[in-house]
Amino acid sequence: MKPNFWTTAAIALLLPGPALAEAQTRTITIDTPRVEGERVVTRDRDAGLRTVDSTLTRKEDGAVATAYRETQRTDTGATISGTRTRFNGDTRSYEGERVRTENGYRTSGSGTGFNGNSYTYDARGRRTPNGFDRQQRVRNSDGDVVAGRNVRVRQNGNTRTRRVVAGNADGARRVTTTRRTVNRRRR
Repeated sequence: MKPNFWTTAAIALLLPGPALAEAQTRTITIDTPRVEGERVVTRDRDAGLRTVDSTLTRKEDGAVATAYRETQRTDTGATISGTRTRFNGDTRSYEGERVRTENGYRTSGSGTGFNGNSYTYDARGRRTPNGFDRQQRVRNSDGDVVAGRNVRVRQNGNTRTRRVVAGNADGARRVTTTRRTVNRRRR
């Protein structure tokens, strides 16, 4: 008797397979002319946990850089934390929480930069009837804004307008992009 789709599916359901609760790990090998290393991504969907652990070795002198990021799902959003170490040994760390809102999200967090200074981060995003708005701010320990970014996207018919204002302590830069999104003519 030749097996058909239904008998194959029934046998697959009866045979023991990998448990759904097991974490899944994927390893990515990195090998470029300057660095080599690997990135290990682990995801446990049932626990709501995802980690990314990276190690790079510079080929010319053997210096090592590392990065680790952990995202944990919560009832209201997610918590995020991580560290990064450069080839010269400088380290930064951060932690934060992202909370879903009725029509978007709010994020707040804190960290220590490569220079040893502490900072706080806050962001929010919301959907609008014809687009979305996103705001991000980084503040130093005195509460002064040292970097920020505002993004506003609006769709009007078949035209999408994206306005971005981004800046740091050196000043702000404004960019407006308008493009047709449908019914484009080929030239």
